[in-house]
Amino acid sequence: MLKRINPHWGLFLAVLMAVTFGSQAVVAHAATPKADQVKAAYIIDAQSGQAVYAQNPDEKLPIASLSKLMTLYLVEQAIKKGQIKWSDQVPLSKGVRKMATSATLSVMPMPAKEQFTVKELFAATLVGSSNSGAIALGEYVGGDNAKFVKLMNQQAKRWSLDATFVSASGLDNTDLSSYGYDLPGTDEKAQNLVSARAITTIARHLINEFPDVLKVANQTSVKIHKYRVPTSVQILKGQKYYDPDVPVDGLKTGYTNQAGGCLVATYRQGGRRMIATTLGAEWKFSADHNLRLKLKQTERFHTVLPKTINYQVPGTQTKVRLVTDDQRDLWENQRQPFLRSEQPVWPLHRTQPNYLAAGTAVLRVRLSDPLSGTSHTVTYRTPQAVTLLGPLHWATTTPKQVEAPLAGAFALAF
Repeated sequence: MLKRINPHWGLFLAVLMAVTFGSQAVVAHAATPKADQVKAAYIIDAQSGQAVYAQNPDEKLPIASLSKLMTLYLVEQAIKKGQIKWSDQVPLSKGVRKMATSATLSVMPMPAKEQFTVKELFAATLVGSSNSGAIALGEYVGGDNAKFVKLMNQQAKRWSLDATFVSASGLDNTDLSSYGYDLPGTDEKAQNLVSARAITTIARHLINEFPDVLKVANQTSVKIHKYRVPTSVQILKGQKYYDPDVPVDGLKTGYTNQAGGCLVATYRQGGRRMIATTLGAEWKFSADHNLRLKLKQTERFHTVLPKTINYQVPGTQTKVRLVTDDQRDLWENQRQPFLRSEQPVWPLHRTQPNYLAAGTAVLRVRLSDPLSGTSHTVTYRTPQAVTLLGPLHWATTTPKQVEAPLAGAFALAF
């Protein structure tokens, strides 16, 4: 049974915020019960990419079978490009068939007399976390194992991800070497090292670019030939750890002694698809579950800034109507709301008329999220050309820059 967090936010997330507004860096650390301990965590809105929670998101860590998400993405990409087809029969090397006989590394046998299609191995890899299936798919897409791992690293670089791959399956060299799949020149204990932010980004690309993958992922088992392969994601509906309060409909688990419990879960909250990643958990499902549950209770997706403001020019009594087309609908934690800073960006002339063309940037509002360590900038512009005859009416004091939590209506709204 999943252990739920203490109902008090402070006992679950004792957040220490270090805010440096020069770079807008915000770091959150959590002191949690053992069931909720993780080495890293990252949760995003899959549609917008907004991060709603981050704990140590950029440290490269072992991710075990979460690595298969990159493998499956490259398979989908190869199909999209017409390089392979779902119905293709995949050649199986001796190493793959040998691994399929392992009681600890395999989820189904692959006897010499049987052939498997791309579609079958894809399902076995995503649903059951088949190591031999992942390697076979990689060899088929890349030509051989080493070439496919190179493709994995090239794709990570293309996305500017902090990731290093040495295997298509997520197994480390201590296991791979027995089957001839340890890459030449790698350490005997080498393993895939990927940050929580990076593997979440890979998952986002996979489900956004190939949404049908969710139909595969949301299965409690798949039947391949005469073999029934059960899901490794035991938080799906009908599974042991399913919770209807935060219903998950995919995606991938991972575990090795070095990596600990790893999970990328995708679910819907407030009508929006979310992706929650936890790495290095003591208990694979509890930490991710409890974090999702607490964020459901405290995060709200809403309009955080108005589209139109009546902006008072700093140091003057003059007001200008401004508008924005930037994203204003965001997730915001109701207990630790955004911190806001405003930056005038229009060079004001004090002794002569001021001419502003339509679309002139006048004000930038920066929203900093204490829980995710990210910030979002909204730029307000003139909707049409404006002439401010000078000299302006100067105020007796210069307003101070605002740096405070958003509360209620935006201070500059009509």
